[in-house]
Order: sequence, then structure tokens, then C-alpha cells
Amino acid sequence: MQWLKYVLALLSLVGFWFAGLLLSQFIALPASLLGLLLLLMGLMWLKQIPSALLRVSQFALGHMLVLFVPATMGILLFGEKLAGNLWWLVLIIVMSTVISLGVTAWIAQRHWQNNEQADIQSEDHDD
Repeated sequence: MQWLKYVLALLSLVGFWFAGLLLSQFIALPASLLGLLLLLMGLMWLKQIPSALLRVSQFALGHMLVLFVPATMGILLFGEKLAGNLWWLVLIIVMSTVISLGVTAWIAQRHWQNNEQADIQSEDHDD
């Protein structure tokens, strides 16, 4: 019956992606991003990561390199066109990396501050 948990975990990941696809009809964001946000909200609501979902996610993340094959082929096929816009591409990559790292750091800092405040409040109630 362990395999059933993994199948359900995989189906839940696909379900979140489909929910993101549905929401992308109304919100101008990529379906995968909306699906990830829905998954994040679901995990925050659960306040834990189910073990089967964690194992399935780790397996999928371990094989993410397969997703870079189409991008690599695109670079090989359209190398001359990309070379003409190289500085714009580098600028966009640097800017998007800095923005995403900044947003991630801001979210992580807020999350840790909230956890520290919750720990302090629980210690005050225990005393």
C-alpha cells in the first residue's frame, strides 16, 4: 500500500499544476508558478510535508536536469540569434536572479521572524 501513497502524492502535484493552469486563465502568471503557490499555501495550512510528497518531490527534483535538454537544444539551434542579443540576455538573467534571490531572502527572513516570535510567545505561556 506504500505505492498508493506515492501515486497519490504524484497526483496531488499534478493536481496543483492543473489548478494553477485553471487559475492562469484569470491571473496573468504562469500556470506552474500558480500551482507552486497553491502547493505552498496547502503545505502552510498543513504545517508539515507529508512523507510521500517529500519523497516524490525529491525524486522529481533529482531529475530536473532533463528539463534543461530543450533549452540546451534551443541554444544550439538559435545560437546566432542569441549571440546578437547576448548583452540583453546577460542583463536580464542577472536582474532576474538578483530579484528572485532578494524576494526569497525577504520571505525566508519574515518566516524565521514569525517562528521566533511564536517560540517566544509559547515560552511566555509556559512560564
